[in-house]
This record gives sequence, structure tokens and C-alpha cells, in this order.
Amino acid sequence: MTLTERIQAVQPSSTLRITALARELKAQGKKVIPLAAGEPDFDTPEPVKAAAVRAIQEGFTKYTPTTGTPELKAAISRTLAGDRGLTYRPEQIAVTCGAKQAIYNLLQVLVQEGDEVLILSPYWVSYPEMVRLAGATPVEIRTSPHSGFLPDPEVLSKACTSRTKCLILNSPSNPTGAVLDEKLLKEIAKVAAARGLWVISDEIYSQLVYGVKHYSIAAVSPDLYERTAVVDGVSKAYSMTGWRIGYLAGPTDVVQAAARLQDHSTSCPSSISQRAALAALTGDQAPVKGMVEEFRKRRDFIVQRLSAMKGISFVRPEGAFYCFIDISSGGLPSDVFVERFLKEFQVAVIPGAGFGWDTFIRISFAASMEELSEGLNRLEQFIGSLR
Repeated sequence: MTLTERIQAVQPSSTLRITALARELKAQGKKVIPLAAGEPDFDTPEPVKAAAVRAIQEGFTKYTPTTGTPELKAAISRTLAGDRGLTYRPEQIAVTCGAKQAIYNLLQVLVQEGDEVLILSPYWVSYPEMVRLAGATPVEIRTSPHSGFLPDPEVLSKACTSRTKCLILNSPSNPTGAVLDEKLLKEIAKVAAARGLWVISDEIYSQLVYGVKHYSIAAVSPDLYERTAVVDGVSKAYSMTGWRIGYLAGPTDVVQAAARLQDHSTSCPSSISQRAALAALTGDQAPVKGMVEEFRKRRDFIVQRLSAMKGISFVRPEGAFYCFIDISSGGLPSDVFVERFLKEFQVAVIPGAGFGWDTFIRISFAASMEELSEGLNRLEQFIGSLR
């Protein structure tokens, strides 16, 4: 069989590969400490699950409009207005099968063969692959741990060419936990506006911040509002990863184009999941606040624990539930480091190579305090054995 050049250019997900290997070890009866997860370890709130059950019992099991139910889109509109000061009409919102589909759809309608897309590095593993699937070229804008993995607007500007069409932002960041503040976003917005760029603002971790405030670039720059698409969803904040509900909001023509693409790919997201998402957005937000507080405690714990370790360095994450750790002192490429750590110490973490940084690993603090403590003890042992 001859596969297309398009798919042959796409690399497998490093996060899913490690997850699969960890599952194999578990099947062999080994107790694996899970510090690789890209999802909260909390259960979906009970009222949200109850809303899904009611939807099934009431027979709400048919197709909905491709871009989502009017009720859910209205709730998303209110959420964006209340949380971020963003005003979007229902026709400017599309509900998708996860935030990942929202980004994929946007790239398919905004860029094409020969275009370039700026991606801040470290980046989420799927960004460059989705750019390539759209026929465009990902251009890596490397940041630095010394700046907290925050981008330099001047570097962004100098990276632009006549082919640069789009910029992808992710704040809070996966894998670094970096959060772009209002001042920096305004500076980035000036560059994007001056260069005529589209901006895809991935804000899926928007509610998971610790002692800082999340800002959307679409809110801080009126000039860029009409050239920005905001992406979010219920996966992370409401622990609903498997429900597969994300959304995008932006200019009407872009949203309608993305909807046409979705018409011929997945059609609507699950009707039952949409009812659950509606309950999440409109219901009691106490479970979200409780989860954020628990993540903050875990963040503080791992920062204290990692700070006491020799042979590593890291930047304190301000959001999301990840910490990006420099393991270069061990002298191993991240893939080798992670596979050995998993097989020899039964701890699952993610190699930095998939995020564009081969001397780093990503650990997730979406795990119990007991698992974090033991996992970090074993990390210290493993690092020590390499020196």
C-alpha cells in the first residue's frame, strides 16, 4: 500500500505512545505511577453526569445542528463574556468534538500550501502536525527557561515573512505552564496586527491558573479581535476529557467555514455530551474551584520537591497541571530517558522531544499527592544513577 505524503509526514503522538507502554506494563501486573496524564484525575462532577443521564432518558439522542445546540452556544457566549470580556453571537461560535478538532478545523480553513504558521516552542505536540496536515509549514519560535518560556515580541516579528499567515498561542501552556500576562499579550497583538496575522488562541487551560490572571489576546487587543479565533472547551476545567466537547469562537465567516468542514467530517458532537457540557457551564462552579485549589497545592509541593533535587532545573508553572523539567545532566535523549524511567522505575512521564525540546521531560501533577511524592522520589533516584 502506498500511503499519502500528507500522512507520512505526520509523526505519532509521543504522549499516546508512552501511555500505551504504561498500559502494557500495568497489564503485566506492574504498578505504574502515572505522571504522564494530560487530563485531570478528578471525576466529572455529579450534576454534569446526572444531566447526561437525563438526556438519555429523555431521548435526546439524535443529531443536533453541526455547530451545537442553541442552548449550549448561548451558555458558551455568556461564559466568554463573563470570564474574558469577549462578546460573541451564537453564529460566531461552533461546538466541536474536543478543542483539538476546533484547532484542526481552524487551520484547515485559515492556511494552505505555502503558508507559514508561527508556533511558540515548547509547543503542544499536535500543533506542528496539524499545520502540516493543512499543507502549511510550522515555524518554531523558540523561547527560553530564563524568560519563563515567554516569547519575545521582537523575535516573533523578525520571524515573519511574506508567507506567514497565522500564529498559534497557548496560555496557560502545555507543557510549560507559562501564562502570558496582559502586557505581553498586547505587545504580541501589535506584532500580529502589524503583520496581518491570524491568531489561534488555545485557552483550554484558562481556568487552571494559580495566583495569576488569565487573559485572552482577543480581549486585550480590539484591533486583533476580528483576526483571532478563541479555542476552549470543558475537558480540563470540568474533568470531562472523554466527553469530547470543545468550541471555537471568532469572526462569523471563519466560524461558518469551519462549520462547513465539520459538516463533512464529524457533523455534530455527541448530543448527550452537549447536554453535559451545558450543565457544566451553567451549574455550580464549586467543583472547579475545588479542583484548582488542589492543583495549586500539588504545584507547590512539586516545586518544593524539585527545588531540592540535584541534576535538574525547571520553571515554576503558573497554570495548567504540568512541569517541564531539564534532564540534560543525565546525558540521555528524552525518549530514552522516559522509556528507561518507565521500565526500570515504573514511573510514566512524557519525553520533551515531542514538544520540541529533547533534553526535557514533562511531568503531570494530575495525580494524587501520594503518587507525586513516590514518583518524584524515584525521579531523584534515577537522575542520581545517571551521574
